Amino acid sequence: MANIIRTFFNGLYGKNSIDFVKGLVYIYPFGVIGKENNNNVKPHAHNNQFQIFVVIEGTTVLLYNKEKIPITGPSFITVPKNTEHGFEHQTEMKGWIISLSDSVLEHMVKREAEVINAIETFQLIEVEKGSYSEIVFQNMLECIDEYHGEERGKLLMLKYMVGKIVVQLSRIPEDARLSLSRKDNLAVIYFRRFNQLIRESDTYKKTIEEYAAELNITTGHLNRICSMVAQQSPKEIIMEYFISEAQLMLTDVEKSINEVCYSIGFDDPSYFSRIFKKKTGLTPNEFRKKIGVKV
Repeated sequence: MANIIRTFFNGLYGKNSIDFVKGLVYIYPFGVIGKENNNNVKPHAHNNQFQIFVVIEGTTVLLYNKEKIPITGPSFITVPKNTEHGFEHQTEMKGWIISLSDSVLEHMVKREAEVINAIETFQLIEVEKGSYSEIVFQNMLECIDEYHGEERGKLLMLKYMVGKIVVQLSRIPEDARLSLSRKDNLAVIYFRRFNQLIRESDTYKKTIEEYAAELNITTGHLNRICSMVAQQSPKEIIMEYFISEAQLMLTDVEKSINEVCYSIGFDDPSYFSRIFKKKTGLTPNEFRKKIGVKV
């Protein structure tokens, strides 16, 4: 299997970090990045976020799967993590990029298989007056207004609105989605199934060999798949998922750090703390202090 070089960013295009509000959502004007790059945003991917491009006005060309697809507002595009995409703006663009933390989002919907499909599916929707797509579009605009406002309960409301939008995306009728040639290859299918197995496992102890056996492939094959699709090793993908789970558990003041450590499959709290700091830059204690959880 050839190792295809792809460009990944942990933040928006050209950036390697992103400041999610409450670890969940970040919203940025659509078109600004294009202006900074001569209206040409080259194909790239993100392995840490699910994105919704809300196009209010303007015309652009979406670069996806080696195709060039004209896009005119009002419309919206959903782009799962590890999905290569780019844009060539034809006019002044008005709209927003809603970036959602993939790990937090998966935790929110992990018991709802059909809803999870919504954040793993590329969708391109033209908004038609009086249609279901218009309802979803308006809810996206309300979420954007909430993000930029300072009303009481903002963070709780954002979490509710994000959840509502994701559920609505899963309910969009098939005939409302613009026809795109799907070129999901076997590697992507295996990669999605691997991530599903991680979510179902509930323990860090499960080995790469066990995952590979469940997929009926070799560990070497699984390594090549993860490298090609996400430019990460299987171990890194597993570790990122469980550290994200640990971050969510650490927000619960009733749970001790040791309890969090053992509940996700680590046997040694010291090793857990080292891995946690390696991935987040903070010890579990420092993380709790940063988010205001009294220890």
